[in-house]
Amino acid sequence: MPESDLDKEDLDILKRVAREAGDLALDYFKRADVRAWDKSKDHPVTEADLAVNALIRDRLMAARPHYGWLSEETALSNETRTAKRVWIVDPIDGTRAFMRQEPYWCVGIGVLERGLPRAGVIHAPVLEETYSTHLGGGAFLNDDPIHVTGCAQEEGCRIITNEGMLTHPAWPVPWPKMELAKPKPNATLLRLCWVAAGKFDAVVTLWRKSDWDLAPGALLVKEAGGAATTHLGEPYLFNRGEPAQRSLLAAGKALHSLLSARVKGVRLPDPNWTVRPFDSTQTTERQNMAETSESKQLLHIVIGGELKDVTDVEFEDLSKIDFVGAFASYKEAYDAWKGAAQRTVDNAEMRYFILHAHKLLDPETGDHHHV
Repeated sequence: MPESDLDKEDLDILKRVAREAGDLALDYFKRADVRAWDKSKDHPVTEADLAVNALIRDRLMAARPHYGWLSEETALSNETRTAKRVWIVDPIDGTRAFMRQEPYWCVGIGVLERGLPRAGVIHAPVLEETYSTHLGGGAFLNDDPIHVTGCAQEEGCRIITNEGMLTHPAWPVPWPKMELAKPKPNATLLRLCWVAAGKFDAVVTLWRKSDWDLAPGALLVKEAGGAATTHLGEPYLFNRGEPAQRSLLAAGKALHSLLSARVKGVRLPDPNWTVRPFDSTQTTERQNMAETSESKQLLHIVIGGELKDVTDVEFEDLSKIDFVGAFASYKEAYDAWKGAAQRTVDNAEMRYFILHAHKLLDPETGDHHHV
């Protein structure tokens, strides 16, 4: 069978399974008692994720038992790495939105051949949006053709990214004024879909992304006339030793070229690096580190929590504050802050802070102690 015919057959399978999986996820979404826990620190999973993953696996592997299987909720296997064709699955992309009863989550499934996406479906049940594509076959939203925008300038473009990335002082040339996505979907696949459909002009994430967050959406953008690569312009090759990519840049080809030229100088020192928001009214991290005496045991506390509004410091729930630790020097505190902040970059409302306790109050005497 020609590969193009196989892609079309696989796409038909993906469409059927995505709708069935979406219906199951929607059943859980409508309930108020869905169990959730952290599979690793700050990486939540719900019983819905696992149930949807099991359904998708049953259906897809029954249809193509000789295919490999690569999923966010399933351990990696040697068969996954060696199979010619591999199902790639994110049962619920946007788990945090799902848990908050927000509509910006989706079921993302696709098929890879030797590391390259051949077909994919992203189904957002609450939004009633189903995106589909196969290699050489175009991109579609609810069976209607879609295309990226023709935006060819940075000024005024509609971009999905973190505001802190744009305003960070490390950029040698400041970013022009852009329209930021509001709301910004937590699901990376939806971000790619919205660029492919022309709802936004670009998405930029200077942070590692898992293969299942990208594969079907990257193909959708390509088939919609755009480009989806790392920020360095590297094409994606999925299902390698570690199923992750260094970053994401997707847009129409003209805008992609401009944005790539702007950000390609950023060299990520490790796979978990990201540009975090920066408060220009404060002294720099380097100054704080230099001014902290190694012999002084000054109190620096690192805490974090989910904010009600990222422009303020009011927490959603003080009972859920994450206490990272107390440290004697700013450098130690900064290293701890950086590690905590990196783990939660995909949750824009989850922020970590360093408290420098330069003044202590003794409630019994009313004395203030300066340090």
